Amino acid sequence: MTELDWDYWIAKQYTYTWQAAALVLGVNPRQIKFPRRDSAGELHFDQENFEGLFSDFKQKLDLLIEHAWMQNFSAQNMRVDFKRFLFWAHNVVKWDMPQKLLSFAKEINLQDLDENAEERASLLLDERASLQLIWALRLMLKDHQFGKTDRELIYYLAKQYPDQHGFKRLALEMKFAEAQIAT
Repeated sequence: MTELDWDYWIAKQYTYTWQAAALVLGVNPRQIKFPRRDSAGELHFDQENFEGLFSDFKQKLDLLIEHAWMQNFSAQNMRVDFKRFLFWAHNVVKWDMPQKLLSFAKEINLQDLDENAEERASLLLDERASLQLIWALRLMLKDHQFGKTDRELIYYLAKQYPDQHGFKRLALEMKFAEAQIAT
């Protein structure tokens, strides 16, 4: 595994549930191949990416998903408020985690997070509107010669805009999946 850029991950407001579960184990989410989603919507991961920690990862991911709404750290579209999640992981379930993450989790003040909750809710509503727009545009592009399937369109867009981070294959796959769920 490559070295984790903890400053990057700690600065994120929201992470995907699977990224949060990986980080708690010290597994770099960037090294995990993008999960496949089956027809029931369940994520499937390549176990080789977890260096023997897949069963621990799966257990943490399942618990994280189960408790996200009840413990008030769920965001929409399969994401979590990363700071609230870390507060829960450290103070409630007392998970072991890498030292850099643990140091950050110990400093989280839940009261400070609550003061910004209304602002974050507004940002999530704005993002939901953006995702709905993405999906509406996706549906319009069904008639484009390279847009018959999501895979074709993603390949086309990634080739057309190779220097744009938002048009990388993995970013497009995730945004299309989020947009479909949001609608």
